[in-house]
Amino acid sequence: MTPWEALLENAPRLVEKLRAMRPPKLRVVVDGRVAYWALALPGEEDLEAHGAWPGQSAPSLEGWLRERLLFLAEAWPGAQEVELLGLWAGTPPRLERLARARVRPREEVGHA
Repeated sequence: MTPWEALLENAPRLVEKLRAMRPPKLRVVVDGRVAYWALALPGEEDLEAHGAWPGQSAPSLEGWLRERLLFLAEAWPGAQEVELLGLWAGTPPRLERLARARVRPREEVGHA
């Protein structure tokens, strides 16, 4: 399972964490490098308002998160580790890990 698949599988729990922690932005770190510095997290009322326009989808917060994760998975398909961090403004900015998913190395089989 890729880190992206693990995060997508856990999207409902991630949304619960987002609602509880309420970070204004997300930082995405792929294999130790910042892939997305400050992804603005939309409010659920903003998502509903966007969906009110004809022809627009009305994604939930979970739908929005899934869309972003799928977009990032296309850009970094071979990722071994992905972290999602809550980001709050400040000097220095406050960062808190929301989730980390990684590929587990296969255990080596020793021969006697």
